[in-house]
Amino acid sequence: MKKNIKEEVYKCSKCGLCQSVCPIYIATKNEMYLSRGRYIVLNNFYNNNKPLTKEFIKNSDICLNCNECKRFCPSGIDMREILTRIKFENNFKYSALSFPYIYKIILNILRIFKIIYKCFPLKSIFLNTFIDSLFDIKVTKKRQNRNETNENVVYFEGCVNKYINPSDKNASVNLLNKLGYNVINVNSNCCGLPYLSDGNINEFNKNSKRIVSSIPENTKYIVCSCNSCFDTLNKIPELKDKIITIDEIIKMHALNVEHNDNAVFFKPVSTERICYLPSEMNIINKKGTCSLMENYFLLKYPKIAKQILKNNFYKKQELDNKIIVTSCNLTLVGLKRCISIINSNAKVYTYAEYVNLLTK
Repeated sequence: MKKNIKEEVYKCSKCGLCQSVCPIYIATKNEMYLSRGRYIVLNNFYNNNKPLTKEFIKNSDICLNCNECKRFCPSGIDMREILTRIKFENNFKYSALSFPYIYKIILNILRIFKIIYKCFPLKSIFLNTFIDSLFDIKVTKKRQNRNETNENVVYFEGCVNKYINPSDKNASVNLLNKLGYNVINVNSNCCGLPYLSDGNINEFNKNSKRIVSSIPENTKYIVCSCNSCFDTLNKIPELKDKIITIDEIIKMHALNVEHNDNAVFFKPVSTERICYLPSEMNIINKKGTCSLMENYFLLKYPKIAKQILKNNFYKKQELDNKIIVTSCNLTLVGLKRCISIINSNAKVYTYAEYVNLLTK
């Protein structure tokens, strides 16, 4: 595996095209956070047969995982994959988010705090903070099953839906029931993205086995409403033939959705797949913004994240009175924070929430 990393690193021509698209480099001007800079240092380590330093391994976590550098790289080098393997091979000091029990404790604390936040007048205290962005969430009520068929589907809720935004799960289940599917409830805590981002491959594999064992044999589809969950679960071979996104289900059934001229779709930069957009919805895609939450960068490195938002996000007048729709639940959290920083009145919905809203 180490030899493969060497071969990838040697492909770098030092052209510097990644410099113009890396949000972290634009914000910090630090070459050590740039793909080219990292390749130069890695070359030096490998050519002199020296082990990677603790500082370099630690800095490998300062990455948005947006993979913009790969898209602009003439050699197609995948920095995201290289950093994941470096963390795994060099005993990266995992964050609390990468340990399942600590991660669940953190999420449960957030869930309890959310209840307190809703029951007591705390909004004025946390106004325009990340807490306010996180918990200012609409609630979609879950409706009873309708038009059940013999086709069983599993809805994979993921940790954000389970602990922070159950509204997206309710909206997704409503849509699936409306289309005639029988939705099976399984214990689907986390897709494994935190483990993968931290290079904790062993825990990712354990988590994958838990997910596979929880899926009933008579399941036709495993439905995701979150793009991050879909991309992560797609790395599990046993699930590839059944995994599908909620927008693909909507497209498959040609569900009629009303048109709203103020609605725009925010495409996550971390994925290359285009979400099915009902009613010719416009697309917003701006580099390095929505992936601020993909590996919890906004929580780990708030100073760098805030500078990236200042550099890359939209102006208030561009978003005011808009409805922003996104296909990633982590992106939803990041967008709420972005909008609060620029003090916009734009509303943010997940794809399932928005479609469910317009198909009542």
